[in-house]
Amino acid sequence: MKKELVFPIVALFSLSALNCRKDTPSQPPISPSQAANMAEMSQLVGWSIFREEQLARPRQNVLISPYSIQTAFSMALNGARGKTAEELQAFLGCSQWTTSELNSGYRGLNALLTEQSGHPTVTVANRYFYDAERITVQQPFLQALQLYYHSGADNLNFSAEQQALNYINGWVKANTKGKIDKILDQISALDVAFLINALHFKADWATGFAPQLTRKEPFTRADGSKVEVDFVYADRAFTFAATQQFRLVDIPFRDSTYSLSLIQPGVGNPDPQWHLNLTPQRWRTLYDSIVYSRAEVLFPKLALSYENDLISSMKALGVQAPFSERDADFTLMGTNPGGKNIFINQVKHKAVLNIDEKGAEGAAVTSVGFGITSVPPEFHFNKPFVLVLRHIQTNTVLFVGYVADPSK
Repeated sequence: MKKELVFPIVALFSLSALNCRKDTPSQPPISPSQAANMAEMSQLVGWSIFREEQLARPRQNVLISPYSIQTAFSMALNGARGKTAEELQAFLGCSQWTTSELNSGYRGLNALLTEQSGHPTVTVANRYFYDAERITVQQPFLQALQLYYHSGADNLNFSAEQQALNYINGWVKANTKGKIDKILDQISALDVAFLINALHFKADWATGFAPQLTRKEPFTRADGSKVEVDFVYADRAFTFAATQQFRLVDIPFRDSTYSLSLIQPGVGNPDPQWHLNLTPQRWRTLYDSIVYSRAEVLFPKLALSYENDLISSMKALGVQAPFSERDADFTLMGTNPGGKNIFINQVKHKAVLNIDEKGAEGAAVTSVGFGITSVPPEFHFNKPFVLVLRHIQTNTVLFVGYVADPSK
């Protein structure tokens, strides 16, 4: 039986709500309105994959980076033709776009997210690792990666497996600031290249949470059992929305360019599968009804990690050809000297998330109350909830997760 060659795509993501610095800008500015279409793609990719991952792992924590996935497959699209390209375009929500338009749109959005973001440090790193003995890479493909995605390329000897693994995993560790120490465990004889995106987010809260108010309380897991975990608490002014279907608290990071939204079912929503029914439109609609007022907010400290191969979820969304030994066409990326076909055999995605009280201003600026007599609304995230880390002006989704058990 004829053996085909495989081309894994790896997208990884790391987030930490801690102190940070701002990198020096190097890209021209772009307005949020100019980036709107690309930002909508992150929402489409994010909510669709998020739903499929939840269906595959019911009652478990799920954590993905839509923007990281969007980036990896935007790069891969530069090497695809025919049905393979069409399915990837449909998945990304850019069927009416040329690859050149997609590349230009991505470059503009990435500049906005990483270099005009104010205080938070957002770094996006891309790299193409290949073995020239196994794939003859097309130069236009490498040029597109460099021009639009700032991605270099490394020719490695995959036959020297441990040396190649050390090199690739070392790059991963460096570009996630040590949050993810490796993404690959092995390189098979059929692997020809790895296209990797690494995204790292680091920021202070705009207003920190007082550590002395953190307390242990029970969290009711998705299966109904309870576990005691540390909860962060504050009674102060928050941005929030409460509808019959959903309740949302939006907590900004410093400089208010990014925020973390916590979402739970509304009081009048008895659906146990409420989190599967969140769509980009319903999510955006929540922000149309937000108010800024006093509220009591309680959410668990988080140290989550998630790793999965996304191929099953992508197939459920209609992406078939890129993963087919027979139908995949990545000839614009390169060809095998022996004439074997190249297809994607894995889409490894790994994410880590750490959220706690820490902020630039910390406990000294945390207000416990406003001295008014009315009872503030309570937002206690002590049952499974959804979280979204977004760029406020464009609603680009860097991160979306379902917290079924904060103790894991």
